[in-house]
Amino acid sequence: MTKTTFRIRRPLLDDAQAVCDLVATCDTEDLGAPDIVLDDVLDMWSRFDLENNVWIVEDTDSALIGYAFLEEDSEEKLFSYGCVLPTARGRGVGSALVAALEARAVALQNESGVSKRLQSMIPTLCEDAVRLFEAQGFAPVRYFKRMGIRLDDEPGAVILPEGFTIEPFVKGRDEQAVYEAYVESFADHWDFAVPSFEKWVEKTKLPTFDERWWMIARDSKGAVAGFALCRMREDLLFIEQLGVRQPFRGRGLALTLLQCVFEASHRAGQALVSLGVDAANPSGAYRLYEKAGMKPDHEISIYEKSFTFQLNETS
Repeated sequence: MTKTTFRIRRPLLDDAQAVCDLVATCDTEDLGAPDIVLDDVLDMWSRFDLENNVWIVEDTDSALIGYAFLEEDSEEKLFSYGCVLPTARGRGVGSALVAALEARAVALQNESGVSKRLQSMIPTLCEDAVRLFEAQGFAPVRYFKRMGIRLDDEPGAVILPEGFTIEPFVKGRDEQAVYEAYVESFADHWDFAVPSFEKWVEKTKLPTFDERWWMIARDSKGAVAGFALCRMREDLLFIEQLGVRQPFRGRGLALTLLQCVFEASHRAGQALVSLGVDAANPSGAYRLYEKAGMKPDHEISIYEKSFTFQLNETS
């Protein structure tokens, strides 16, 4: 019998920095550079069920060597992520984490009576992760590109399309209108699950939320036509969502919002701006970002496995 050289447990808030360091080490190995800061972990954990949907793995010296979480995106879709310290790979840690994710998916399925789809994101070029997930019956369903730009020089002046203005989001006033614009703008995106307003608005209540980095485009009547929802990190400005409502598309508004983000980031002293984009997005988003000067950095694969709920048969 092979002796187990690690243990899985639930995280404590005191583990956040160690988890951040672990993910950064894995990012450096698999993507070429870290893509996480401590606030990212704290923000995620503030909305996660730490007792049931997050796992960390320690070796016999209590050093952190693995991490995974599961997020309940919708009634039937679950999203997950996991990583293993490069020097600890090949010891079964990844397999143990995938087994924990699958067991939780089955438990949620049994509790709800609704079949589940479990998705997980992995670096496309991380061959050991690809082999692990495919061996467990997962299959790739989508690919996302991470794109970025370095603003060493001051961006050119932003020219607004006629009839539009761009202004910062105001808490207590704009939540409902921006939420509705978000749902409408992303309705035709792949696998989009409409969040409840209550869940969506939670991000505006996080300690790291800053109204300056949520930019709203309005038409001449004051209606929200588009938006760029960003988050400033220590190392870069990350564009979490950029969208334009259907009636306002084709007028250059998305490019204008992007240019406004660049200008504001440069003015704040942050030269790096980044975002993720669906490589197969039919709206032409990838071409838009290229036109704005952004370049692809790395690719992430989304793998999926379905769990079908079956009623117990009685004889």
